[in-house]
Amino acid sequence: MKIPVLYYHKIDYPKKDAVFKGLYVTPRQFKRQLALLKFLGYETINPKEILSFIKGHKLSVKKPILITFDDGYENNYLNAYPILKSAGFTSMIFISSGFIGKKNAVSDERERVKENFLNKNEIKEMFKNGFFIGSHGINHFYLDRLEEGVMIGELIASKAYLENITGFAVEFFSYPFGAYNANVMRAVKNAGYTAAFTTVNGKIEVGDNSFELKRISINGYNNIFNFIFKILL
Repeated sequence: MKIPVLYYHKIDYPKKDAVFKGLYVTPRQFKRQLALLKFLGYETINPKEILSFIKGHKLSVKKPILITFDDGYENNYLNAYPILKSAGFTSMIFISSGFIGKKNAVSDERERVKENFLNKNEIKEMFKNGFFIGSHGINHFYLDRLEEGVMIGELIASKAYLENITGFAVEFFSYPFGAYNANVMRAVKNAGYTAAFTTVNGKIEVGDNSFELKRISINGYNNIFNFIFKILL
């Protein structure tokens, strides 16, 4: 068995001036994708089950899948959340804590389009309804380019802030831009996280490093056949 972990960014309609239009998956596309996953028998799991799986323990779910989102855009709540709930699925949202509650802000230095971000009440509601919250740092920096003290601050402060919102431990991290190295992994572990997700393509297997967990990117250019191919490959 291998576990597919999907990662999305925005569930919305592409803005005309967006540089990276592929980061947008439309609500219609997303609804079709979840309907297909349900038809194929997939069930979303608690991310902690992935840690059990890579250690060699069997899962009770026959076809497990984890759905994740990076950055913490408000459209995750407005558009993705109701579609996920309707399908009986949950997801994990990796939030850049410095952008919580911000309107018309840009989290990606390569992008020019402005977005709204999740606020505290939206995060709390999703968490109370079985969705999982992870850290994506504070400022969405390339962690491998930062001085060690600044990097450690990004990791510890974002974790503490999100824990203050949910009232529970934040154990999972997602590397901004997928940028990491051995030093970053060590810092993430020392900051108190138990695992971290990359943007390296692939499925999770027994024996994988918990701080180099692979994922499958889903973007707006994927038609339903591309989607099936990515999941089943």
